[in-house]
Amino acid sequence: PLHEFEFQRRSTTWGVSDVVDGHQVAEMRLRYHVSTTPGRIQLPKLADSKRTEVTVKWEPPESDHGAPILGYKVAFLLEKPRPGSNEGPSWITLCECTKSTNPVYVVANLAGNNTYTLDIAAVNKVGPGDGCEFQVSTAPVEPDPPSKPWVDEARDGCLNIAWKPPASDGGLPILAYRIRMRKLVGGTTFNQWHGMGPGEKQATWVDMGSVGSRMCEEEDPSVYNAWVGPLEATSCEYRFQIIALNKAGESKGSELSDAQYT
Repeated sequence: PLHEFEFQRRSTTWGVSDVVDGHQVAEMRLRYHVSTTPGRIQLPKLADSKRTEVTVKWEPPESDHGAPILGYKVAFLLEKPRPGSNEGPSWITLCECTKSTNPVYVVANLAGNNTYTLDIAAVNKVGPGDGCEFQVSTAPVEPDPPSKPWVDEARDGCLNIAWKPPASDGGLPILAYRIRMRKLVGGTTFNQWHGMGPGEKQATWVDMGSVGSRMCEEEDPSVYNAWVGPLEATSCEYRFQIIALNKAGESKGSELSDAQYT
C-alpha cells in the first residue's frame, strides 16, 4: 500500500495483526508522504509549425508521484554532428526546468522543412521523470535551385534548354520553372575569348516565361526542357538560368549555363 499514491498525504487506517495467528489486534491511523519523480507526460502534439520554430503542447502526467510539478525539462536530438566533431547523434537540453507549469513550449532557431525529435519530462523536487519522445516538423520552404541548365538543341532560330529538378523541393511539390535568358548582343566566341567583345554592363536579362512541372508526359521527369526564341539576328552570346517555384516561394537562380553563340 505504501506504493499506492492515492493513499498519500491524507490520514489512512491500517490494520495491525498478530504475526503468529494472523488475528487483527489493533488499528493504526497513519498519514505519510513518499515522493519520487513524476510520471510521463501525456498526449504531446505539434500545435504550430513555422519555418524556424515549432510550438508543442502536451497534458501533464497522470500522477506527480508525491510532489507537485515544478516545470518541464525539454531536450531535442541533434542528428548532425557539430562542425569539426566526429560524434554521432546527441541529446541537447534546451531547458532544465521551464519557469511555468503551463504545458507548452516554443523551440526556435530551427531549419525549415526538417523533422526533429523532442524529449519532454515533467520535473518535481525529486527531479525529472521519464521522458516522452516524439517528432515534429518545421514548415516547408522554397526549393533548392535546379541544376545548371544546358542547350540541348539549336534549330530554326530557337534553342532548346534542358535542366534537372532541384535536389529538394522544400517540402512542397514544384509547381513550375521560370526561365531567364542573359544575352550579350555582339558577343562572339572570338571577341569574348580575347576580351574584345561587349562587357557585363552591356548584358541584358529577359524573362522567357514559365514551364509547368507537369507539362511533361512523365509523372516525375528527371529532365525538363523548353524551347526559347526567336533569337537575335546578329551575333549574340546567350546564357540561361532556371528558377524553381512552389507554394512557399521561388528558389535561388541556378548556375548560369555555358555560353551559346549565334
